[in-house]
Amino acid sequence: MTLKTLWEQIQQSPAKTPTKLKISNDRIDRDTTLTKPFQPNQHYFQVRINELYLTTSRKWFSEYDPLVFAATEFTYDKKIETVPFIVGPSLIEKTGQKAPSGMIFSNTRVAGIHPYRGGRLVLSIALYRVKRKDYAQGLLKLIESVSAAIDFSTALRSYTKVAGVLLNGIETLFGLGDTEPVIAIRQEFDPSAGDNLEPSYFVLIDKPESELKTDWLWVKDSQLFYGANLAEAKPFREADFVLYSIVQTSDRDDITTLPFYPLYERAKEAALQGDDKSWERAKANLISLHQTLALSPDLTPSQAKQQFATFLEDTRQAFKDANELGSLGTDELDLGSFEDEASIQDSLNKAVEILNLKF
Repeated sequence: MTLKTLWEQIQQSPAKTPTKLKISNDRIDRDTTLTKPFQPNQHYFQVRINELYLTTSRKWFSEYDPLVFAATEFTYDKKIETVPFIVGPSLIEKTGQKAPSGMIFSNTRVAGIHPYRGGRLVLSIALYRVKRKDYAQGLLKLIESVSAAIDFSTALRSYTKVAGVLLNGIETLFGLGDTEPVIAIRQEFDPSAGDNLEPSYFVLIDKPESELKTDWLWVKDSQLFYGANLAEAKPFREADFVLYSIVQTSDRDDITTLPFYPLYERAKEAALQGDDKSWERAKANLISLHQTLALSPDLTPSQAKQQFATFLEDTRQAFKDANELGSLGTDELDLGSFEDEASIQDSLNKAVEILNLKF
């Protein structure tokens, strides 16, 4: 099954008239962070579901299970990839909060962090209701477990291998006749066609736009509010809705989780041996690391260059420190007796002073 097929099935479901709109920057409490369009190979993006609200009117969790399906299509490693993700009842019940009028679930990443390489970015978001039956619930739990099994931010190539399983699972649920979309949207951002791709908030509300004052919708602390102005606005609770966003960063801070990081660890480990032969091994790992970073689909060119410079300096410093340590005599490195905490600290301070290390 393809995402296109799934979307065609959604369109063939009973007619819906939800509100689908982008929250303008002047109605967001942190609009200063939402002003710069995405530039290819300069920015990273991620897609987040900031808030999901489920009213009690649909008898969620008593007669129906909620299921949010999100799929993001973008260029990764010179190919168009699709990243599907499921926010199912298990996750919602585990991390959500019950409110007097419903259930609130907030802040989960459904795509990214990935470099924006240019071209189209396509988002598909759908809120389903799944009738609570044993076979449907069993399949839904399986789909949830597959979606959560692999971290798409650090192992995207592995994650895309399960994309077909997730899509087929959704198709099967849909075919049972007890699963239907409540609200859904497919958005395509194509800068080459004049679309403005920038960090933004979007909302999908199970209520016709004619029944809402859309200029009363606000985003505060990544939550949806409703009122004449931001100061007087209250959390929106009039209907089921999904608030989601496209987030931009210039750097990613999860370097230790990326596939190339073990190369750096091996280089530093060899450098810490402090001898010429080990340094040759360290240099060989550094050369391999340089090549890997330069070609990494997970980093922008500027961060790849900066990260290698950091790795290189750290490895050089490790080799230098190991050499200094190896040249010390036993009398210089006498740490004394460790009879109490004070003597331990004094000895450590002495060692740091001798080695001229900066901790």
